[in-house]
Amino acid sequence: MTDPSTAHATVQTAVRTALSTQRIETPSWGYGNSGTRFKVFAQPGVPRDPWEKIADAAKVHEFTGVAPSVALHIPWDTVDDYAALAKYAEEHGITLGTVNANVFQDDAFMLGSVTHPEAAVRRKALDHLFGCVDVMDAIGSRDLKLWFSDGTNYPGQDDIRERQDRLAEALSTVYDRLGREQRLLLEYKLFEPAFYSTDVPDWGTAYAHCLKLGDKARVVVDTGHHAPGTNIEFIVATLLREGKLGAFDFN
Repeated sequence: MTDPSTAHATVQTAVRTALSTQRIETPSWGYGNSGTRFKVFAQPGVPRDPWEKIADAAKVHEFTGVAPSVALHIPWDTVDDYAALAKYAEEHGITLGTVNANVFQDDAFMLGSVTHPEAAVRRKALDHLFGCVDVMDAIGSRDLKLWFSDGTNYPGQDDIRERQDRLAEALSTVYDRLGREQRLLLEYKLFEPAFYSTDVPDWGTAYAHCLKLGDKARVVVDTGHHAPGTNIEFIVATLLREGKLGAFDFN
């Protein structure tokens, strides 16, 4: 019979070993001014451009030893020369990681981006996503992270099934654009931002799309965007079992 104290020590050792190999990718926007949904609070010494964000990220890794990469957000981190930006990061001891797309701030996306009922708006959104893959190619990034604010605010505003069809078509088009070693990470959020229906509201919806896309598509679990009482551990376990867990947002 195993001694309980021995078993406990074994578990502690395993946990310490796992934590010693843990790597956390910090987001570039985390180094900028931040605040609530109602106000952005300015702080002294905030980075003024992507280069200074990378310098701050490098300092965090220097102090912690567990943050060797920083995620970019396009267009917030747009520069003229992404290869030079990647080299700059390398010179500071870190790498550029996930590329995050932004199809939620342009006025054209008020009624959706890739699920918008108008083809011209969907084309605009796709062009941005293709541009993000171009950035990935330039910096050697593996992951494209997608979050869509698309949804409807009242019953009858649009056809829910057709919106899922448009979403599937867009995801498939972007997926086909990825390189052999690149991945598509699809994030879901229950509470943001639509009042009636959100097009990617839960892990099941994200999983269904990723399953259809193929092996290079994975689900992102944002720990802060679930209904009260949701068993997030179960979701994580299920996605791990299916080989579809792509990343976490510790929110």
